Amino acid sequence: MFKKILLATDGSELSNKAIQSTLQFAKEHGSKVVGLSVATIYPYYPVYGMEGISSEFVVAINKEATKNVQQIALSAATLGVDVEVHVVEGTNPHEEIIKAADAYQCDAIFMASHGRKGLDKFLLGSEAQKVLVHSKLPVTIFK
Repeated sequence: MFKKILLATDGSELSNKAIQSTLQFAKEHGSKVVGLSVATIYPYYPVYGMEGISSEFVVAINKEATKNVQQIALSAATLGVDVEVHVVEGTNPHEEIIKAADAYQCDAIFMASHGRKGLDKFLLGSEAQKVLVHSKLPVTIFK
């Protein structure tokens, strides 16, 4: 079915459920998994006077993203699934997910959706929705 699956995570509880489901799927189908977490760096803050980003902030975001992909690696090792993990920095997670899927020659993208609605969806957007719309690969969304 899918030889190589890109599994995107943000470290949330829903993403952790998607990790387990994806790894089980990969084990059953002999797929390799490429784990990815995007260290999202927002260059502009909506608060006046907070336009700059400190290096400590960037380090903290990267550390969190690394922790997220380590969860994928640990779970994959427990199940015996072939996995590689990566952290990338970017301002638009959906773009980084799609670029990574292409760069690592994946044939599918699996990720969680937070199911935001109303004002939250308008203000925060839906990265899963953006991946679904812009990706040329099959996308599986876990809710």
